[in-house]
Amino acid sequence: MAHRALASAWRVAEACSSPRRYPGSRRSPSLARARLPARCRSAETAATAETLPSGWVEENADAASLREHYEREGWVVVRGVADAALVDALHAATDALEEEAKTFTRSRRHRGVFFETQSASGRKSDNAIRAGALRKIGSPSKRGGAFAALVRSERIRDIALTVCLSETNSTMRCAVDQVNTKAPFSEGSGFAWHQDASFLKPLARAEFDAHGGVNVVVAMDVSDSQNGGFEVLGRTHRDGEAPKSLRDAYDGAVESVSALQKQNGETGTKPLFDESFRVCPTLLPGDAVFFHPMLAHGSGRNASARRRRIATLWYVAHREG
Repeated sequence: MAHRALASAWRVAEACSSPRRYPGSRRSPSLARARLPARCRSAETAATAETLPSGWVEENADAASLREHYEREGWVVVRGVADAALVDALHAATDALEEEAKTFTRSRRHRGVFFETQSASGRKSDNAIRAGALRKIGSPSKRGGAFAALVRSERIRDIALTVCLSETNSTMRCAVDQVNTKAPFSEGSGFAWHQDASFLKPLARAEFDAHGGVNVVVAMDVSDSQNGGFEVLGRTHRDGEAPKSLRDAYDGAVESVSALQKQNGETGTKPLFDESFRVCPTLLPGDAVFFHPMLAHGSGRNASARRRRIATLWYVAHREG
């Protein structure tokens, strides 16, 4: 069953090496773009997709190729993980949640879902820049529907278990699901470099430490370097966890992490993360990035006229038997 579920995804998998980048460079290397089947591409994204950077793609990448890339780089792109119907349902569910929060001026939990408002600083504790401005929507799967279906996706689980996890007799549970939203024209702040594993709650962290885990980003819109696309710092998953001071300073505020990075530079200590293998993969709606929970990642502001929404899922593994 796993082989059948994975076969179509692997045919459009991106399993290319990350070219070495000079530290601090913001330009993304040219990445491959595999054309999705017509049923997975809306008319709205088709025109945009034609202008995306092209490169080379391993059209028939197998499990071994994907695993090798994931183990070396800490991430891998798989095309068309969510089909057009599911992407449309995710859009509708997100629109409904945003409508529900249109009067919110502070972050709050409502009917099981956490609405993190977008402040000027990026801190969730500050006032929103306007009523209804959102940065994240936490636990949308608690409302059921499209996000619950995404969390339960057999394709995502099959790819994760086969490509990303080393224990063959593992199962997974989703510890975190959320939507990261970025409005156009730089309204939303960026996400500073961080490692998701540092933010796991104690039980989930214990499971991750014992049996591993994998995180997944699913693009709901075209995501690229122009609209604050998801960026990874390849190979940083092999460097261990950043100091606790990073987690404590984070809270969504880019300047707090930047100040910590600057402080490290001034004192001659090692930078928090190596940016030599920095990549911003171009994603079409339904494409997914599978990445190691220790991989440093982040994103910049959305300076474009386009929306950028991604669904993020954090899975931790269980050991069977």
